[in-house]
Amino acid sequence: MTNPSYPGSSSDSPYGAGQTPGQDSGYWQDPGYGQGPTYGQGASSYGQHPGYGAQSPGGFTGPTGAARPGPPSNIGWAVASILFFWPLAFVAMTRASDVYPLWAAGHHAEAEAASASAKKLGLISLGLFALLIVLYFAFIFAMIGLSASGF
Repeated sequence: MTNPSYPGSSSDSPYGAGQTPGQDSGYWQDPGYGQGPTYGQGASSYGQHPGYGAQSPGGFTGPTGAARPGPPSNIGWAVASILFFWPLAFVAMTRASDVYPLWAAGHHAEAEAASASAKKLGLISLGLFALLIVLYFAFIFAMIGLSASGF
C-alpha cells in the first residue's frame, strides 16, 4: 500500500520505499542548512552552515565571536531591599526587572546601569537597616540608662 503524502513510500517504512534513516531519499532536504545524507547518524553537520550563528542581531557577540552573557539582574538585592528597607524596594525591583529586556533590545550600557543600580539600592537598604538597628539599640540603652538613673 502506498502512502499518498509520501510518493513512493510503503506503509511498512516511514522513510520511503526501501529507505533507512541514514539514506538520502531526496525528501525534506534543504542543502542550505548542511543536512546531508548522514542526518540522524551523529555525523550530521546541522548548524554548521556558513553564516549560521556568525553574528547575532544587536551585536551580542564579543571580539572572539562568542556571545556575551548579559549582566546579572541582581533581583536578590531587590528582594533584600524589600526585607530590609521597603521604600527603596520599588525602585530596586523596577531596575532589576529592566535588565534583561534592555539587554535583549541591544541597550547594553543601560542594562548594565540598571543591574548596578539594583545592586546599589539593595546594599543601601541593607546599610539603612543596619543603621536603624544600631539606632534602635542605642535608644533602648539610653532609655534603660535614664530609667536606672531615676530621671
